[in-house]
Amino acid sequence: MATDPVCEASVNPHNAYWMIWYKGTPYYFCSEKCQLAFDMKPETYRQRVLDRRQKEAVY
Repeated sequence: MATDPVCEASVNPHNAYWMIWYKGTPYYFCSEKCQLAFDMKPETYRQRVLDRRQKEAVY
């Protein structure tokens, strides 16, 4: 499962209707509203995703 970068809902990437590529990475959204929010501030949400991945990393 993928995580919507805006609202953090779980999204199945195999049948997600809303999806965009940004800087070589696919982002999946639960709704058009979330995708439009991402489109307005993509770097903000991209950084949030990177921060979340860093916290979840196991060393």
